[in-house]
Amino acid sequence: MSRKKLLAVTGNPVLHSKSPLIFNTIFFHLSMDTSCIYGRIAAADAGEAMFLFKELGLTGMNVTTPFKNRIIDHLDSVDTAAAKIGGVNTVVRENNHLKGYNTDHLGVTESLKNRGIEIEGKQCMVLGAGGAGRAAVYGLVKRKGLVTVVNRTYDKAVEVARSFGCKAKKMELLKSVLKNSDILISTLSSTIDIIPAEWLPKKLVVFDANYKKSPLSQKAETRGCTIIKGEEWLLNQAIPAYRYFLGTAPIDKDLENRVRESLLSAPPLIGPKNIALVGFMGSGKSHIGKMLAQKVGFSFKDLDEQLEKRAGCSIPDIFKMEGEAAFRSKEKKVLKEELPHHEGVVYACGGGVVVDEENREMLKEHSLVIWLYSTIETALKRIPPSTRPLLDCENPEKKARNILNHRLFSYARTADLIVSSETDAHKVVEKIYEEIHKTFKN
Repeated sequence: MSRKKLLAVTGNPVLHSKSPLIFNTIFFHLSMDTSCIYGRIAAADAGEAMFLFKELGLTGMNVTTPFKNRIIDHLDSVDTAAAKIGGVNTVVRENNHLKGYNTDHLGVTESLKNRGIEIEGKQCMVLGAGGAGRAAVYGLVKRKGLVTVVNRTYDKAVEVARSFGCKAKKMELLKSVLKNSDILISTLSSTIDIIPAEWLPKKLVVFDANYKKSPLSQKAETRGCTIIKGEEWLLNQAIPAYRYFLGTAPIDKDLENRVRESLLSAPPLIGPKNIALVGFMGSGKSHIGKMLAQKVGFSFKDLDEQLEKRAGCSIPDIFKMEGEAAFRSKEKKVLKEELPHHEGVVYACGGGVVVDEENREMLKEHSLVIWLYSTIETALKRIPPSTRPLLDCENPEKKARNILNHRLFSYARTADLIVSSETDAHKVVEKIYEEIHKTFKN
């Protein structure tokens, strides 16, 4: 592999996504984790997601709700499945060409195939007519399943049925459709509970797209139905995406099973002990950090300020008198004294803190790490003159670009979430708060 590769998933929200667990587990077991890393991009819209894709030089990106259809406007081409489904879940950089693919339909059909469940000639009901529902219908029809779409908005079900040459039924007929179904694919939110347990035939295969436990899967369990979990869909759409990203042969069954085990045994998400903001100088860590701390009810600490207090002099003076190595040593000491011993703090970290592996591990262990990204142009406008020793040179922009490029992979390896800080600080704080609230509210 010629260079380090950055990949990510984007959506709104995206912090809950288990896609990084899938890909980074694969990279670890294939000894590719020093050259490939997969993260999460939080964006307000598809345009912002593609801005970060291009700025960070991503090799590929998965796309989830609600950007799957909107991302198409930002691509050069899409494959046949994506065009028919009307949505993209995989974006690949092929030289200077951005191509979109849809592997969601394979997430459905391969999951059924792996459980030894035939699709051809079977009565298949798809509940929901959004992007995931369309992908499920496409895959089932392609495998010659007899598909019926049921949706709260009947017109939308009709539109999907016409697109793929299958049937549509009104929600009032849900009970009778279920009675005659062999396979149920539910793409509804885990919070929607519309099917009484007695409507589920014991012979029914229930495939729930959610990987949160839903009322549907709980009821299906009590009825003795065959249950396929949402993690299977996630895994089986990720495997072909991996091939598109890296152009390599499919992973073997042994590794697939290891990844599946990691997915199914992943502990439930719990709220962060601390929040650490990392990123290049001038990315707004201190300003945004203070606002975010107030928003989430945490205290705020700037680690550079903590370092200066302990040292009794400014960072430029430390660089001037002792050099960068001494500064990095002091920086690590402050990190060790702070993160493991405090909770409920938003930390603004120095720009180079992620270069040290021990620092990265400390940050990841004791905090939710958010990488604030801004362009070099924006960062330099925000930095007061003569306050950054590393940029005290003839060509600060060139030096800054070189430093950022050197640190890029380290930021990606450390961060749980990547957020653009190009926009108004209030919007950045709202975006981060929204991600945290939606992910950890339960």
